[in-house]
Amino acid sequence: MIEEIKNIISRDFENLSFDLSGWNPVLSASRFASVYHQVSNVDYYSAYFQGENISFVLIEDKKPMAIFPIFAYQDNDEWKISSNGFGLISPLFIRNIPKKLRKRLEKQLIEIILLISKKLNLKKIIFFENSHSLSNWFLLWLERADKDFIKYQLAIDLEQSIESIKLDFRKSYKPLVNKAMKDWDVKVCDENLDKVFEEFKDLHFEAAGKRTRSEESWSIQRKQIENEEAFLVSVRDGKTLIGAGFFNFSRDMGTYSVGAYKRDLFDKPIGHAVQMIAIKKLKDLGCKTYILGQKAVGISSSVSSKKEASISHFKEGFAGYVFAQPYLEVSLNE
Repeated sequence: MIEEIKNIISRDFENLSFDLSGWNPVLSASRFASVYHQVSNVDYYSAYFQGENISFVLIEDKKPMAIFPIFAYQDNDEWKISSNGFGLISPLFIRNIPKKLRKRLEKQLIEIILLISKKLNLKKIIFFENSHSLSNWFLLWLERADKDFIKYQLAIDLEQSIESIKLDFRKSYKPLVNKAMKDWDVKVCDENLDKVFEEFKDLHFEAAGKRTRSEESWSIQRKQIENEEAFLVSVRDGKTLIGAGFFNFSRDMGTYSVGAYKRDLFDKPIGHAVQMIAIKKLKDLGCKTYILGQKAVGISSSVSSKKEASISHFKEGFAGYVFAQPYLEVSLNE
């Protein structure tokens, strides 16, 4: 099914390429490169949801102009498309692209998305905006949307000094961070990575109580570290790994992806140490912003569980600000 759709798209849109060799040049030439626009991240989410990456590049005069991260997967025998499991993000264009060309490519992208949706018999598409101002792409879909909603994201402005960032920490966190850094060996893993990553996977299994993800998804994350698109922060008590956090990053943005901590030490400030080291690392890498994750709110359409609320409360203790992330739901008529 997916190969058939790709063949149809390639036939109907000659300036579209599933050869992603032009992907990174667009990332490098963009105004803001997010982690959601990295091919490896789409690969990860595709593996996580057992789907297929169908991302593509748009080319003009033999030069890559735009990239679109997208994968297709099945949920209860119903096809869905997404960039990160939550919705489709906007395409990424090179900076200073002529306005007229950008509008033409956006119109073409809409045709491509609708073609894919028709072939997969989609009932709806979810879109989300990653910037603090609404893109023209988002506004184009807003005209077609049947529903909109907002999620709230916790973030840190990494263009501030470390001292200024710490001023936004919850008051009780500062002594906990200091204690954790004193009591344990906390660092970004840069040696014996294969061994440490296997320990991390085992700790995640121990904490979750079951295997929650495919081996392929773990393998992709391991490769992201190797390709300098992610890093792992470990916390050790002697030789024992008691906690670790995995973080993705692009040129401009960092995200907290997954953590694992000893269940019997949940009341200890292990996660506090992981976050402090990650913030410093992301700042050293030159990232402009760090997205810790979603803020749990009671008015959400899907009420947060106690676990989600607890995780949100923990992250909020580090956040410097909260921003509203708009979503659109576009229903597709038969």
